[in-house]
Amino acid sequence: MKNRTNLHEMLRPVWKGGQIFRETFACVEDGGLCSAPFLLEPEEIIKVESYDQTQCFEAGRDWYVEAGRLCLTGDSRIPHTGWETFYYASLEEAQKGQDGGAVKLDFGPVAVSDGRFLNLNAIGNPEFVTRWQIAVTYEAKEEWKGWRPVSRIARLPRVYGKLKRKEKVRIVLYGDSISCGCDCSGLYGLEPGQPLWPELLMESLRDYYKTDIEFINTSAGGKDTQWAIENAAERAASYKPDLVLLGFGMNDRCTGAEYRERTKCLLNAIRRESPQTEFVLIATTLPNPLADTDPMHFCAHQGEYARSLRLLCGQGIVLADVQDVQRTMMERKRYLDLTGNLLNHPNDYLARVQAQVLDTVLKP
Repeated sequence: MKNRTNLHEMLRPVWKGGQIFRETFACVEDGGLCSAPFLLEPEEIIKVESYDQTQCFEAGRDWYVEAGRLCLTGDSRIPHTGWETFYYASLEEAQKGQDGGAVKLDFGPVAVSDGRFLNLNAIGNPEFVTRWQIAVTYEAKEEWKGWRPVSRIARLPRVYGKLKRKEKVRIVLYGDSISCGCDCSGLYGLEPGQPLWPELLMESLRDYYKTDIEFINTSAGGKDTQWAIENAAERAASYKPDLVLLGFGMNDRCTGAEYRERTKCLLNAIRRESPQTEFVLIATTLPNPLADTDPMHFCAHQGEYARSLRLLCGQGIVLADVQDVQRTMMERKRYLDLTGNLLNHPNDYLARVQAQVLDTVLKP
């Protein structure tokens, strides 16, 4: 990445407070008003711009701040819509809408817990959601009060030793669609063209350690840990990596205990052929909490995985807990503020948070 300053802004952890870079807000009318919550109480608004960075909006003319929320003025130029854009009122509407979608899905419709149905046309088409999101850069007055990731690199002694000695390190990322980079705008050729979160992470690690880091991403969308076990030899162990970042879980939806056992089998499958490999277990971002419904339960037990995976950690195996950071964020922010597809993919902002967690874990 040419712009090191921009890399620093994107990977500055949200939990450090101070300047918050391009936090996203979904602009949805509710009862005639349109407002969205800040993660942290703002002290000074630096910039309010469209998600794609093509427009800037003015205080007073387009927006104002009130009671911890960014509010749109009556004649605001900021694009906004109603909840009906994102949720269908009936099964019949959902089926009709899905039949007319650009991407043909092998599932759906998906009900949410209040009886409505998700508009699945956002899947593979994040602009469907992000066109209604704005990005706000601001100085925070308030301090973060939730979970704070910490460095775990000392518990990866082989990798850390090679990094300190400026030796070449090989890292494999093995996960599902979130590890593929969905829904970072750069993946789809959309503005603002944010690089995939793994690319941001690798660039930051190379810049910090000043050594050659070979990065291989063998992730595949829609896959679970059982598939990962079956393909572990080819997609992970065969590379004899120094470090594997494991990013499954979104599609497992089993209990935390079962997911831990599956992950243990996955670790063993890789170590059988690559015994010196060390691991970061990523408790990835959480799905839409409203999608805990029959028959698919897209949101099921994923929220248990961070705590469950901690029982596998020790020398050579560490946890990157994105879930507890997101859980803290969602005490204020709505899922619609953080997603690119309404269902289970992070937008640029939340994807950066995932990179921030990994970046913190992998530096001293």
